[in-house]
Amino acid sequence: MQYSIREVGGGAEITIKGRLTFAEANQFPKVLAKLDEVGKAHMDILLGGLEFIDSTGMSLFVHIYDAANAVGTKVVIKGAAGSVREALDRAAFQTLFEFQ
Repeated sequence: MQYSIREVGGGAEITIKGRLTFAEANQFPKVLAKLDEVGKAHMDILLGGLEFIDSTGMSLFVHIYDAANAVGTKVVIKGAAGSVREALDRAAFQTLFEFQ
């Protein structure tokens, strides 16, 4: 998993590429800590470069949702396609996030 986080318009833009799996779970606390340092107006998660996600990988999004929901931040998932989008749809993530 490669990721970057940047502040955009008082909110955050998170780009995640590669594979998001159990093997990368040790990076999740770093991602969440960095998100605490940026604006909370909105949060966009860009997944156009994400090739694969497993259930552990999806748990990162649940943590992001919980943190954002606690402070009233809207989270939008952008660019999810193929098997990644199918996995997120099967897990009913459309009930938590807006997809674009």
